[in-house]
Amino acid sequence: MDAKTIFQPKIWYIIAGAMALIGGIENSYNAESWAERAWGADGVNDQSIAMEKLFGLFMAGFGAMGITCAFALDGKAQAKFAIANGAVISLFFVTMFFFLPSTGYEMPGAGFLIPPFIFLGGLMASGYLHMNEEVQTAE
Repeated sequence: MDAKTIFQPKIWYIIAGAMALIGGIENSYNAESWAERAWGADGVNDQSIAMEKLFGLFMAGFGAMGITCAFALDGKAQAKFAIANGAVISLFFVTMFFFLPSTGYEMPGAGFLIPPFIFLGGLMASGYLHMNEEVQTAE
């Protein structure tokens, strides 16, 4: 099995989109416990809970966008969007990981930080491998 078979943009959009959607919903639903882990028991307030809910909504939005791209796009457009979407969200995460600790926010451990980069890396790799292919039409 070659890399192009493993890294299909549609499949990686569904994988990354589903994980972001599920994670975003979970983050919004359990915003209070996420705020407590990040800020400590004394840091839980309406604002910290709202920020966790907002982050969850953002991730759920990315998930919905990813699943939409899996089914609304194809060929070069889907591949190029896979690269762009993966890069934008990866840059968002890197920026967030760089800036949030300077505010006193305690980032989750590696178990929560590594999977998004694996899924986004797979999404970008799938786009890169397929960005020069034409859509095959049935005649």
